[in-house]
Amino acid sequence: MHVVGIDMKELKGKVAVITGAGRGIGRGIALHCAHNSIKIVLAGIGMESLTRTAADLNSLGAETLIVQTDVSLQEDVERLAERSFATFGAVDLLVNNAGAQVSGASVYDSTMDDWNWVMGVNFFGVLFAIRAFVPRIIEHNTQAHIVNVASLFGIVEATGSYDVSKHAAVALTESLYHDLAENAPQIKVSVYCPGAVNTEMYRIGDSRSERYMGNATEHSAEARSGYKDFINNYGFSVEEAVHVLFEGIEQDKLYIGPLAYQKQLPKILDVIRERADNIADERNPEHPRNIGAVISTDERDKLP
Repeated sequence: MHVVGIDMKELKGKVAVITGAGRGIGRGIALHCAHNSIKIVLAGIGMESLTRTAADLNSLGAETLIVQTDVSLQEDVERLAERSFATFGAVDLLVNNAGAQVSGASVYDSTMDDWNWVMGVNFFGVLFAIRAFVPRIIEHNTQAHIVNVASLFGIVEATGSYDVSKHAAVALTESLYHDLAENAPQIKVSVYCPGAVNTEMYRIGDSRSERYMGNATEHSAEARSGYKDFINNYGFSVEEAVHVLFEGIEQDKLYIGPLAYQKQLPKILDVIRERADNIADERNPEHPRNIGAVISTDERDKLP
């Protein structure tokens, strides 16, 4: 039996757990939930941004709980689940949004501290949350929705540690989708694959845990500034990115993002299909990878 996706009206008064909730997309999701009378558990590594976001949500009348969480630590994620259920009694929406990124280095030049950080947050953080939350949700036998935030770079040819980690997150979500369809069809799952979003992702290194700093790839101020300028000029607004996500949730989509982000990358669907065709035909991809031109926010505003 097919169970339709969750309507936001059905979540009124229910509970959302969001990782990476202090800034960017995570904060935007939390604000969206607050406007829909959803109780919110804010998880993340930076208490300053979490506290600031919680204050904004509380001013909207939202009921919140802050749980400082390093998602790359299984014990932290387990504690997050324990506190969420102990405080609110249920979890109806779980958004695994926390992310890490190291850019520019090849797969063999990226340090193991880089790899362990990126995989620890982007893949194992999602896996730990699935293992901590899903059995508890199944035990409560309630409808729920799990969202794992990946990236468009998780569904095109990979070219670095970030892409590899997001491919792993997409594959993990597909596996979870089939597990839940077989064993707990009342729980739905989505993987969100956004393109560029106008967030502070260029500052993500500031949230890097100390244990991954021993041999970290450094990014120059110039590189950070260049990335900031790029997302300012080409990124979706956080509000637009959040709208795309919740529209996909309500439509019970496993894959969310590629159709909407055509506005930013008009060639993206062709790139995704070409990768699949290359695999099916055992054909080598062209080098360098080409995902097409990016359309600026000004250009998008002129589209019909």
